[in-house]
Amino acid sequence: MFLFWLMDTYVVQLLRSFFYITETTFQKNRLFFYRKSVWSKLQSIGIRQQLERVQLRELSQEEVKHHQDTWLAMPICRLRFIPKLNGLRPIVNMSYGMDTRAFGKKKQTQCFTQSLKTLFSVLNYERTKHPNLMGASVLGTSDSYRIWRTFVLRVRALDQTPRMYFVKADVTGAYDAIPQDKLVEIVANIIRRSESMYCIRQYAVVQKDSQGQVHKSFRRQVSTLSDLQPYMGQFTKHLQDSDASALRNSVVIEQSISMNETGSSLLHFFLRFVRHSVVKIDGRFYVQCQGIPQGSSLSTLLCSLCFGDMENKLFAEVQQDGLLLRFVDDFLLVTPHLAHAKAFLSTLVHGVPEYGCMINLQKTVVNFPVETGALGGAAPHQLPAHCLFPWCGLLLDTRTLEVFCDYSGYGRTSIKMSLTFQGVSRAGKTMRYKLLSVLRLKCHGLFLDLQVNSLQTVCINIYKIFLLQAYRFHACVIRLPFGQHVRKNHAFFLGIISNLASCCYAILKVKNPGVSLRAKGAPGSFPPEATRWLCYQAFLLKLAAHSVTYKCLLGPLRTAQKQLCRKLPEATMTLLKTAADPALSTDFQTILD
Repeated sequence: MFLFWLMDTYVVQLLRSFFYITETTFQKNRLFFYRKSVWSKLQSIGIRQQLERVQLRELSQEEVKHHQDTWLAMPICRLRFIPKLNGLRPIVNMSYGMDTRAFGKKKQTQCFTQSLKTLFSVLNYERTKHPNLMGASVLGTSDSYRIWRTFVLRVRALDQTPRMYFVKADVTGAYDAIPQDKLVEIVANIIRRSESMYCIRQYAVVQKDSQGQVHKSFRRQVSTLSDLQPYMGQFTKHLQDSDASALRNSVVIEQSISMNETGSSLLHFFLRFVRHSVVKIDGRFYVQCQGIPQGSSLSTLLCSLCFGDMENKLFAEVQQDGLLLRFVDDFLLVTPHLAHAKAFLSTLVHGVPEYGCMINLQKTVVNFPVETGALGGAAPHQLPAHCLFPWCGLLLDTRTLEVFCDYSGYGRTSIKMSLTFQGVSRAGKTMRYKLLSVLRLKCHGLFLDLQVNSLQTVCINIYKIFLLQAYRFHACVIRLPFGQHVRKNHAFFLGIISNLASCCYAILKVKNPGVSLRAKGAPGSFPPEATRWLCYQAFLLKLAAHSVTYKCLLGPLRTAQKQLCRKLPEATMTLLKTAADPALSTDFQTILD
């Protein structure tokens, strides 16, 4: 208790007195400490750039007071900046209401939060019922995998695989540039699509995971009168039919159900959210006349809906025989038609003012020659026709369409800052759980699917996953409590490495149903010993660099690896050694411990 008091009352307050402490966009969970005089100058630059870039209208004191009296459910929010490599990113903290503390209106702030969640749930409901609303938008790696897999299998079914032209483009200031009138028009059309009222059911799920830990989550489910499940038994059965695994070992508890959420009331709230959200910047109050606040739970969805409408109207033709993907504001076009690729690039370079779309040429990448004059003197970055094409953390082979993970984002960052592991009681068990959890996230079907990727590509992906796990393993070990050394219980740490290999192979089998990985002598055989060899090789490479700490592990790992070599066929060993070639993992050399 004394140490807690000392840190909370003295040390933390002392740091706050002299430093502005913040996270960044480029260093994972690492905190940066800026002297307050330095941060004040940086913040002044950020505020000046924000006022120049975004159409903000300053409010007088009378207008601020009128806002407080009229729009009781709309809290005044504050703007903060997060450092980027080349500037500052403005974030409007929608969860922080200035009026909560200044005017004692906590209930109104809670009302705003609930209304925002309801609007978010309704828009997601409409998005699910009408997927075309999102255009080419993908919501994550799983969404990208589903669409990319379908595209790859369709291309490979052709008699001859055509050359593919790739275009990657990033929209400049997407959130700040979206015209509010166009956004209101799009959302109004979506909400008016359903003339009946929306029903909002709130429920809780209490679930036990594989480790025996109990987790609880609070969820919302939206329906209209046409698809409403009025009774809890019917609703639970509906959830099980949708995804039985999601409710395994769970208890579902109904909290409330609202039957009278009309589209007109939701649209009215949305108009207030867009037109009358007040933000405080450096002691002054502003209303944003263009764009949407970056920081709201709605921001990403609204951006995707806006650009989805643009794609449906402008880019239907360029998707012929090809594929258009977009993750929020990052476009990727893959097409066998050079004319379509050039037309798409030209349209984005010249901009689409109706939707506030203007791309950043410094982040635009293509794999074909572009005449500078055709784009008004602009020249995007050009890669070779056959290369690994980067997009949103992926590396796409432009010839085979196989997928690798892009680890360049870890460069010049400390791997321990990407982990939330803390050396507390039962630190060893926590370490094992953390490493296995992260492994399951990294072993995605996009990298392990043998219908999308060749066996050699899958081996390279698995080896790099294990190599990153070895870095994480070391980051956890050096944060263990005093006295918990590897040499005191080396069998436990060897067990963790073995568990990682077993877990990865189990996931590989799940991602490739119907594929016989153990078939002896078959060209595509990949026995569990192969996964284990890649795991040991990755850990030996990393742990050998810290031989003093891991001397007791290196010997058993080398012995186990030699035993595996005697069990594996020569062809498989050649494949594994090629995957573990140091030349293929040079991107790990800049990762910091």
